[in-house]
Amino acid sequence: MIILPLIPAPKQLATEGEFISWSIPIKIYLPLAWRLLLNSIDLPVLIVNSEQEADIALFEDESVATDGYQITIDQRAEVRSASYVGAFYALTTLAQLNFDCVPRLKLEDYPTYSWRGVHLDVSRHFFTVTEIKRFIELIAGHKLNRLHLHLNDDQGWRVEIPDWPLLTTIGAWRNSTPTGHADDGYSRDGVRHGGFYTANDLIEIRNYAAERGIVVVPEIDLPGHAQAVLAAYPELGNTNEKFEVWTDWGISDHVLNVSDQALEFAEEVVLYVAQLFPQSPFHIGGDECPTAEWQESPEAQSVMREHGFNNIHSLQSLYTSRLTRVLQERGHQVLAWDEVLDNELPAGLTVMAWRGVEKGIEALSRGHDVVMAPMEYLYLDWANSSSGSEPRAQTRPPDATTWERVYSFSALLGSLPVDLSHRLLGAQAELWSEYIPTESHLDYMAFPRLCAFSEVVWGSAGNPEPFKLRLQEHLKLHERQNVNFRRLEE
Repeated sequence: MIILPLIPAPKQLATEGEFISWSIPIKIYLPLAWRLLLNSIDLPVLIVNSEQEADIALFEDESVATDGYQITIDQRAEVRSASYVGAFYALTTLAQLNFDCVPRLKLEDYPTYSWRGVHLDVSRHFFTVTEIKRFIELIAGHKLNRLHLHLNDDQGWRVEIPDWPLLTTIGAWRNSTPTGHADDGYSRDGVRHGGFYTANDLIEIRNYAAERGIVVVPEIDLPGHAQAVLAAYPELGNTNEKFEVWTDWGISDHVLNVSDQALEFAEEVVLYVAQLFPQSPFHIGGDECPTAEWQESPEAQSVMREHGFNNIHSLQSLYTSRLTRVLQERGHQVLAWDEVLDNELPAGLTVMAWRGVEKGIEALSRGHDVVMAPMEYLYLDWANSSSGSEPRAQTRPPDATTWERVYSFSALLGSLPVDLSHRLLGAQAELWSEYIPTESHLDYMAFPRLCAFSEVVWGSAGNPEPFKLRLQEHLKLHERQNVNFRRLEE
């Protein structure tokens, strides 16, 4: 039996009786096809080699499903799609096939979920433009279509804002980095760490991703996770203290105040970043916002009385509602972490459910679109396995997220109430980078778990045993790409 190492697996694959094994040197010509597509050559395009042995014909066909494609391989490879993205996915599939021995085939393929996302935290550890572009190549090869960049946190601010220069001269750099867990006493390396992206850097990333069917989703997370902001501009805080960019992991108690000045700051920086990503989704964070400083602040208590709030957590809704409104006015889909469910939500806000599937169901029940990202299934900063030999991760073995557990999330997605599932946009895997300091370790934490995740959100996940056979073949491709993936356990 020939194993087609396609990940994610196509929805419909026919190797009919009259289709016999054959050999074509089509892989020689795929780079040319890819370059033509990336240069936005209008469909249809016909690519023919000089010996007429291996043709790739690309045809525009409005009858093909959104972002889907059809491939027929007989005397030549014919691709039909309704969009650039569908054609790109078709060429991605062709690039995965072993053309030294491939059956003639017919294939029809399309995604089940519109949001097939990967989150990358570039705040705890900074990744260069080159490293992000390489990561884009890898996730594009799995037909994932959203890259969520977490651009600020207590440990570093990563975007140059011209009118707020101290955010990068001060806020982008910390003086040391923890090398262990808090209960280990947080040993630190004493090494200055940081970096930031200019507007041109982010535009380069945005365009590079778009050429590969990926939309970049920027995140500015406020009013919590703000110690790097307050190191630069302490007047936006609730005390008169001077801070440095945080050198611990976890959640700092220092948050933005709720003055007009702080709200205007948040709006200004969010809109500056948003204009670099026109029409893209925008994530406003909203998670893990401590309220101790607001509780002790006379100014915050005055704002509570002014708005008639009875709950201290309601102060966060001032940020949620304002940022959602100004972004929606400019055509952006707005997302926030599921803590925003603790207050009344603005209409049209999409909830990213990370604390559990039940939070996603709550948001669906309240009439909001949802992206599922439950930590126990999709947090890839957790250990890869229960083995005590795993490198340091967010969890300690035996707490782990194996590729098998990621793959099993497909059944949970499929079990959601039918009357709510129309608002489920898809799912997202998260890579928080406290313990992911290098590109090589990013590979190790991402793969092969992202391979499993890609099949879940494409909608073709099934029995894990056949998937593992395909995965074993697929990982040979990653070996050729010098990807430092975690080896499969026998």
